[in-house]
Amino acid sequence: MHIMEKATPKIVHNRKKRTNNLLNQNLEYNGTFTQKTVIRQLTFTEQVCDRKVLESPRQLGSVKDKIQWIHVSGLSDTATIEAISQHFGLSLPLLQDILNTSHIAKVEESEGVLFAMFDAYNYGEDGTLNRQHQAFVLGTNWVLSFEEGDSKRFEPVEKALLNGLGQVRKHGADFLFNLLISLVVDSFYEVIEQQQSGLLDMEEALMDFGQSQEVSSSSIQQYRRDYTRLSKALTPFFEGFGASLMMDSALIMPSSLVYFRDTYDHLKQVKIMLEANREVMASLVDIYLSNNDVRLNRSMNQLTIVATIFIPLTFLVGVWGMNFRHMPELDWKYGYLIAWVVMIAIGVGVYAWFKKQMKF
Repeated sequence: MHIMEKATPKIVHNRKKRTNNLLNQNLEYNGTFTQKTVIRQLTFTEQVCDRKVLESPRQLGSVKDKIQWIHVSGLSDTATIEAISQHFGLSLPLLQDILNTSHIAKVEESEGVLFAMFDAYNYGEDGTLNRQHQAFVLGTNWVLSFEEGDSKRFEPVEKALLNGLGQVRKHGADFLFNLLISLVVDSFYEVIEQQQSGLLDMEEALMDFGQSQEVSSSSIQQYRRDYTRLSKALTPFFEGFGASLMMDSALIMPSSLVYFRDTYDHLKQVKIMLEANREVMASLVDIYLSNNDVRLNRSMNQLTIVATIFIPLTFLVGVWGMNFRHMPELDWKYGYLIAWVVMIAIGVGVYAWFKKQMKF
């Protein structure tokens, strides 16, 4: 069985000096996506839903008696992001967190809004673990969602709203807020299951002790790096989301708590799956090292057998190579042939004895 190894990506270290938000009042997007910023506005009630693609934040206006969802894809245009945030009264520190792709995941309630920041992950075609920064803000009757790229992750929600499918229209903004987060959580399922499949294939290959090594240490180490990245993203959000259920927030209706708890259960399951992968990775390292030891011992045994076979032959050659004048074997007519027969017989005999004793 041939194991397809993931391409090891080149690690680029960002040496840009970090700035203190308390001293810096500027807005700066520090991600790598450079696509155009697109604003989608969906306003809906239980009966109807309208969708618009806005050319400017000035088109937002005021919406009454409807729930509003503003989805922003592409964070490179900081002026547009700032205008949207000012329209909804978001503070500067919160806006800086939205644009800071290296910020730790979190869930917090402040200034009358519930803010969640949680990155989505997926494996690229080259086996590289990719990340997309996500941020969500819940207000009284509106939801803001921000993402670096345009992953199409939330298209099913748009279709459900436009076509009146499911329960989205029947609930408030808090239900929509939780639904968007749950879709990001689902991305972890796909990544971890793909990890799990690769790890099991590697384990199956490594269990074939003594055979040619199809799994390299670098491929195992890459999975360990991916685990570290996923754990850093998941753990703080898992803790923050669980704490948010205990807040008794006015922004979360009692009827929606059951859906928030369901998302929390999914987060818990993802965390358990991720920890299970960590255990498999630890066992893979042990098996890999044991496999190397087995192959080394096998090689040493083979070298020992070869050396042992040649020890008596070397002895005979040394005896017959002595330059004494009166050596009767030197005058035998068939002495050369007899010497070869004796040496071959000894070599075959020693080999047969080793084969019987060691059963190799």
